[in-house]
Amino acid sequence: MDESQLMLPTVDEYVRAFEAADAAGKITPKQRKMLIFHHSQSARAVSARTLAESVGFANYNAANLQYGKLGGTITEALGGDYGDTEVGVLVDFVYPNQAENAEFLWVMRERVAIALEEIGWVPKVSTWLYPHKALTRQRSE
Repeated sequence: MDESQLMLPTVDEYVRAFEAADAAGKITPKQRKMLIFHHSQSARAVSARTLAESVGFANYNAANLQYGKLGGTITEALGGDYGDTEVGVLVDFVYPNQAENAEFLWVMRERVAIALEEIGWVPKVSTWLYPHKALTRQRSE
């Protein structure tokens, strides 16, 4: 599937998918820790190596495997096809040497970041991504 044709889920669809997968016990504690760590990173960009280290995996291969499985779990909960790699439903990719990076970087999709905030797994800090929501949140908080 051409990425320009990729129709990503809405924030609400991501929220429902994460909640359903979590309620069914399909998200492991380390997968959840990786999401939380990833969300906390500058520009929400992280290498698989750094992500692996953040949860105590021996190497980046384990992070690749677990984030891929998590992407598959979320894709299944969404009931769709979101690209060539299952992790692509969670992240966009920065290829090595594309931005002075030696390794692949995974950039958390903004809708995923906001969904994680909406379900309360991470602090709400993404209002700059959706300025109209910032005003709504300020009034309701």
